[in-house]
Amino acid sequence: MTSTAPREEADSSRAAGSTRPRVSAGEFWRAARTRRMLAILVLLVAAAIVCGRLGAWQIDRAFQRAEVAAATAAQVQQATAPTPLAQMVDPGEHVTGTMVGLPVTVTGTYEGEQLVVPDRVVDGEDAYLVVAPLRTTEGAWLMVVRGWQTTDQQPPALPQGEVELTGAVTAAESYQVADLPAGQIPSLSAAYLAGEWGLPIYNAYLVLAESDDAALRTVPGPELDGGGEVDLRNLAYAVEWYVFGAFALVVWYRLVREEALQRREEADADAER
Repeated sequence: MTSTAPREEADSSRAAGSTRPRVSAGEFWRAARTRRMLAILVLLVAAAIVCGRLGAWQIDRAFQRAEVAAATAAQVQQATAPTPLAQMVDPGEHVTGTMVGLPVTVTGTYEGEQLVVPDRVVDGEDAYLVVAPLRTTEGAWLMVVRGWQTTDQQPPALPQGEVELTGAVTAAESYQVADLPAGQIPSLSAAYLAGEWGLPIYNAYLVLAESDDAALRTVPGPELDGGGEVDLRNLAYAVEWYVFGAFALVVWYRLVREEALQRREEADADAER
């Protein structure tokens, strides 16, 4: 009579140990080469390829939407008639995202000393922004970015008398603490410059549409809100499709593993007879 002790000991040791019996490489590949597993593999690989293509399509859509949005923003900036700054926002008020990048006009006179903002990058080059204090005809102060230069040299002289400027407006930056030479500031902070120039002051700065001096390069205007951002929702969909594709291959691996275990159990049962 055949003893069942070894079988029971194996079962008890399996229960006491890992709940996932190991499958050798040989067992796995013998099960994987069966006609059934190969057919399932073909179907799941096809599903994974479809998921991969859908993921790539979603990535293309994400960047395509960004390009379309940027192009639309540029068209809006070019087609929109400049608005007087005083009609768009009052001094001290917050500049909203819908205002950023829109063309504005402002009239006033330059008063005081120019400042340089170091450690900026424009068009891939190290840049020093040249900022001038403008006293508007309404009596408020406004930071005006005239342009940029490649060194911290003395900026060109300011235009004299009343000037009418056109450019794009954007929100002022937060104040930063930095040890800089005289005539340089670390950020375009209205809060800081209010202590230097006085009040009222716009909580914004103007980037000139074109530099007012040949020695300065024009700073690209800020983008309209959402103008050039990649669509994160489409990128999330792309990740989901890639996960689905990977899951299809995981499913095949688990099916083959279960098939190998079943074949082992059947072989053990036959050996006990």
